[in-house]
Amino acid sequence: MAWIIKHISTCLFLVYYLTLPIYGEAIRAAPHYKVVNVSSLEPKPYCQRSSSGPKIGSQKLEIVSRYGPCFPNASRTKTPSSNELLNWDQARVRSINKRVNDHLYSNDPVNYNYGSYTVKVSLGTPRQDYHLMVDTGSESSWVRCQSCTKGCKSDDSLYNPSNSLTYTNSSCNGIFNVIYGDNSYTNGTWGCDILIIDGFGAIMNFRFGCGQENVDETGNNFGDAAGILGLGRGELSLPSQSDSSMKMFSYFIPLTNSLVGNMYFGTEVLKILYTCSFQFTPLVKGPEPVYYYLDLVGISVAGNKLNVPSITFTNEGTIIDSGTVITRLPQVVYSALRTAFRESMLSYTLLENVDELMDTCYSFNGYEQIALPEIKFHFGEGTSTTTDVKLSNNGILWMKDDRVKCLAFSATESYSIIGNVQQRGMNVIYDLKGERIGFASNCDS
Repeated sequence: MAWIIKHISTCLFLVYYLTLPIYGEAIRAAPHYKVVNVSSLEPKPYCQRSSSGPKIGSQKLEIVSRYGPCFPNASRTKTPSSNELLNWDQARVRSINKRVNDHLYSNDPVNYNYGSYTVKVSLGTPRQDYHLMVDTGSESSWVRCQSCTKGCKSDDSLYNPSNSLTYTNSSCNGIFNVIYGDNSYTNGTWGCDILIIDGFGAIMNFRFGCGQENVDETGNNFGDAAGILGLGRGELSLPSQSDSSMKMFSYFIPLTNSLVGNMYFGTEVLKILYTCSFQFTPLVKGPEPVYYYLDLVGISVAGNKLNVPSITFTNEGTIIDSGTVITRLPQVVYSALRTAFRESMLSYTLLENVDELMDTCYSFNGYEQIALPEIKFHFGEGTSTTTDVKLSNNGILWMKDDRVKCLAFSATESYSIIGNVQQRGMNVIYDLKGERIGFASNCDS
């Protein structure tokens, strides 16, 4: 009886604080909830470069969404629909799981994700600039080359080895071939040239693929991207090919696609480390060495930890990936998360049959503000303590359209993957020497 009274009291408390006016009045939120302006969850049609991202250190590399207004060729880029983006994302997840389970090189193109975040790097002497997709789930880097015969359309000019004084294939020769999970492929040759990252240095004889046949079965031409910058754990990735100065890197994924994020390498990362309050969790060994694995052991919603055993998440680690969009969780964990989130959002109308992949969607049409429950990830440290990482407000919901927002998580029958939506508004440090990853959301802006 006492439990029932307590439960009813809790529900009345939440209803009192979370029943929102449609327009005008400011609202208050219960503990472990945040009052959020609905407009802050949506990108603007123009680039907000001057007001986004942490401004720390003397050097930074801009990271922008391939489909946002801050991308250099945004006016020529068609923004895919939510369904297209999520279908591509699901294809990427299937490909990652296939590679992990079968130990095959099968990795969907990095354009199969919502953010498709890019940075500008340079190849050759004189330098040729390219906007490459940042991918922590890829080992190899590649660009479309002048000798291209299929799939040659690109946002940037095609790389021409004969125009570079520092290009060589004498020590980097061989056939470059990547077959993706949807039967798309990139063929060409390996080459070596100087890779320049402004403000952070250069890598001499950087080995990369020179794409000559780039066939995308979806007809999307790999999003017309110039190529991919592989930041995974394989021996051909950028960190592995660099000296110690680039074995520590960080990125800040912007809150929306109309904002600009930052990427740092080496000593500039240390400046962020000393400025922000980072929480570190160790990398763990997983079945496929190209990916970064963390020990995710729990999730909390509105201050309450999900009642599922830590072993349920996966005993072989959870992948953190810059190219996957929404986070995937085992069915038991996702069901518990969905139930807890729905119970915390009783003030809003749950929509039925809105999306096949995401089944918890709401219409906030008419609301200026909403109250969102806090969601925290709990990572193991090999001890009884955990590292607790709170998601940003923009790391919880996916904008299906101007009217509908959905819980940006989905169930999987295979490995858990933390996607880039959940990393929005966070500084994420990859410390490869220290074998750890750090999270911070309280840096100076």
